[in-house]
Amino acid sequence: MGVAERSTGAYDPGCLRWEERDVPEPADGQVLVRTTLLSIDPTSRNWLKLDPDTTYIPLAVGDVMIGVAVGEVVESRAEGFAPGDLVSGLWGWGEYALASPQFIQRHERDDRIPEEAYLSVFSHVGRAAAIDLLEIGKLRPTDTVVVSAAAGATGSLVVQIAKAKGCRVIGIAGGERKCRFLVEELGAEVIGEAIAEKCPEGVDLFFDNVGGPVLDAVLANMAWNCRIVVCGAMSQYDLPGPEDAYGCTNLPLLLYKCARMEGFVAAAYAERYQEFDDLLRPLYLDGSLTARSHIVEGLVHAPESISLLLEGGNDGKLMVRV
Repeated sequence: MGVAERSTGAYDPGCLRWEERDVPEPADGQVLVRTTLLSIDPTSRNWLKLDPDTTYIPLAVGDVMIGVAVGEVVESRAEGFAPGDLVSGLWGWGEYALASPQFIQRHERDDRIPEEAYLSVFSHVGRAAAIDLLEIGKLRPTDTVVVSAAAGATGSLVVQIAKAKGCRVIGIAGGERKCRFLVEELGAEVIGEAIAEKCPEGVDLFFDNVGGPVLDAVLANMAWNCRIVVCGAMSQYDLPGPEDAYGCTNLPLLLYKCARMEGFVAAAYAERYQEFDDLLRPLYLDGSLTARSHIVEGLVHAPESISLLLEGGNDGKLMVRV
């Protein structure tokens, strides 16, 4: 799947095009992977802006689109990887793709862990949830935690991890169906009224996936020493340009509440992935942490899948079976 044009403003699947290319040959230090599952993420849309100021992934028109994926090593010219290995990581959107060892991870096959889990719990998604809560947010059992896009792939894991640590957890989600999922399946509360009424003593920790007015509302309702961790800004990704971005009016309250707001990308903690996987594994295996998967069949449908994600039409972690 190649990049046909830069995508600005409202996302158009036409920015990607189906292409047929020869199966590449790995060079020294590379592995050839047969892709089985491809992750569709909000950042996929962001990368297609081809803006070096808003992404750490360099892409240009004519390049193969890239993303997080799961697959099997077909041929290896890199130490530590052999044909048949189950791997996940970052590589091109194609049935076959070349991958570099620094961007992939080998997994021991475990019948208790389906391949889909390597695009949800044991991936950039689950690691973002754990890193953001525990490392950046310094989660405490006494915290009142608010999560935006709480029914989404990352948000739902954040809810479960925070609840497993003993916190009061309140989710923000769009629509009755998603709110019902949070309450009935994850045991969270949902915001059905003003934040101030739901959190009269303020928000201790806010996990933000949305940005914009939602972030501004939480800024107005922070507890003393509130921590805000910024994982995403989905409300801002489809804007025509920077001049259309929402300007938060309550940022000065960070000063008066002695609060802190910090953004991050999971890749910044790549050297510690195993540490966070080891933290997530027992929660997953004992049933404290579950992840729904929404699987679209066929790589040809990957461009439209980004639209499905942006419109909130998916139920669970969105991925494409290649």
